[in-house]
Amino acid sequence: MATFAFSNIAQALRDEISAGTYPVGSSLPSERELSARFEVSPGTVRVALKELVAEGTVDGIRGRPKTVIRMPRRQASFEEFRSFAQWARQQNLNPGGQVITSEWLIASRMDEELLRVPSGQRIFSVVRLRTLDGSNVMLEHTHYPEWLGEIVAQIPHDTPSVTSILSDEHDVHFSHAEHVFAAEGARSKEAARLGISRGTALLVHRRISRDPSGRPLEWSTDRYISGKIMLSAGSSWHHSPLQWTVPGTEPWNT
Repeated sequence: MATFAFSNIAQALRDEISAGTYPVGSSLPSERELSARFEVSPGTVRVALKELVAEGTVDGIRGRPKTVIRMPRRQASFEEFRSFAQWARQQNLNPGGQVITSEWLIASRMDEELLRVPSGQRIFSVVRLRTLDGSNVMLEHTHYPEWLGEIVAQIPHDTPSVTSILSDEHDVHFSHAEHVFAAEGARSKEAARLGISRGTALLVHRRISRDPSGRPLEWSTDRYISGKIMLSAGSSWHHSPLQWTVPGTEPWNT
């Protein structure tokens, strides 16, 4: 048998767990058995199992068979999570968007800090109404540094995914992001734009995105209508992507 990379082994085990070969509560074969089956070193198997442990599919102590604790979940890609349009397509939904405002502004103190731009420089501000299958879902407010704003300003307003255009046509790649989620009531202007009542509950997603060199590309505040979209995250005592914070401790509070 050809040698499998650890990622292939991890995926093969996910497929077998999903198919019921190893149901929840059962144990996977030992590292030695898996090593013989896939014709790889025990170290390669160990890395594959660590991947399953980190994502919360299995649990166990090194040297003992790993126990299946839940069905595998599809892992979202970075692009899918950062791009509303790419995520929507993964859900077999039709994303849409309407630019409400797009304008050049002088950088505020927040822009200077988050985008690392000098005082007095221009930034490009875009407010988009996002839809799924024709229904209003989210209001997106994004600030870009001047060099990137000059590119974004030339992209047609009806483009479903600005992220894809920047990557495919301008070699601008979003590779890192920091996210904070909160809840708030819709203010008058937001409510009017979303077609909802003032005070309606909104899921707020604040994000700072960077390229592979760490250069800030945007900071954005997305406001989702309650009940339209939910956030799902798994955690375990081995690994947790969740972290509590309090209002006022993040630089993009508005």
